[in-house]
Amino acid sequence: MPDNEPTLSEGQGGSAVTKHFVLPTPGEKIKSELTKNTYRIGDRIGEGSFGIVFKCTDVWDNNLALKVLKPQGTYDFVRQKAVSELNKLLTLRHPHVTYVHDAFEFRDTFHIVTELCDAPLSVLFTINAFNGKHWLKPIARCLLQAVHYLHVNNFVHQDIHPGNVLYSFVKDEMVSTEAGAIQFKLGDLGIAKLLHEVGVDNTRAQWMLPPEVLDSGEFGLPDFRVDIYHLGLLLLQIAHSKEMRFSREEILAGRPRELALTLPAPMSTAIEKALRRHVEHRTKTPMEIWEDLNAPGLLEGPLPSLTDVLGDGPSSNPS
Repeated sequence: MPDNEPTLSEGQGGSAVTKHFVLPTPGEKIKSELTKNTYRIGDRIGEGSFGIVFKCTDVWDNNLALKVLKPQGTYDFVRQKAVSELNKLLTLRHPHVTYVHDAFEFRDTFHIVTELCDAPLSVLFTINAFNGKHWLKPIARCLLQAVHYLHVNNFVHQDIHPGNVLYSFVKDEMVSTEAGAIQFKLGDLGIAKLLHEVGVDNTRAQWMLPPEVLDSGEFGLPDFRVDIYHLGLLLLQIAHSKEMRFSREEILAGRPRELALTLPAPMSTAIEKALRRHVEHRTKTPMEIWEDLNAPGLLEGPLPSLTDVLGDGPSSNPS
């Protein structure tokens, strides 16, 4: 797609006004009229179905991520999508959900500024020293809190996977050269929906479709437990220290749950319950997953240093 293209239009009664979608370029500065903050654009770091993400810094020297919404549809449609995503981000502010700093329109193009995380969890699977069984509980503690908060506010994320869970190092203001402490965040609320909007036809990645979406007559109707199934898939991958993809046939046959049962207890119990095919028999809440993980016996121990392994690797946010 060209960086600058007149793809949007608005108007009534047959009178259309062309809107020109314009991507920012590395090195330029753009200003938000809402916050009066100015952002210096950095490298392009990611692209998804609905947006393109750049690094940026603001006047306070914060390292941030700037998401530019792609011009898919009319100007009014894209504007409404931007407003919808912003409202979700503002409503669902939580320490373990990527934080929104700003949102504005500039040159007929919609921008959302969020905190910059270091990388998605999928990067961890590329580290030779990564032992997912040791990392599972710290990651789960952060992530389960975030999903619990979404559910309390009646939202279903629908897209929890290793690319949308991020790790970041909290900046030490006194020792700015040090990486700081690590945290885990849930990102990309782009297709999150209120519970009453969730259905079998919602947009989801094919490899992670829950059984109830594939066959609601057999396994039940989708609800909050779509996220529970996705959490189970994510924890299964962490426990096995690698990314996994499942076919439609494997999902319908319960292959993910079978793999969970091969893990040591109580990890096996927590994950297999989350991966049960029939909605009525699946774990009901993120808090219940946490309780299951806290049963005696979960492997714990010292963790390898990510800073030693990754150094100053690239930062990214999902788009």
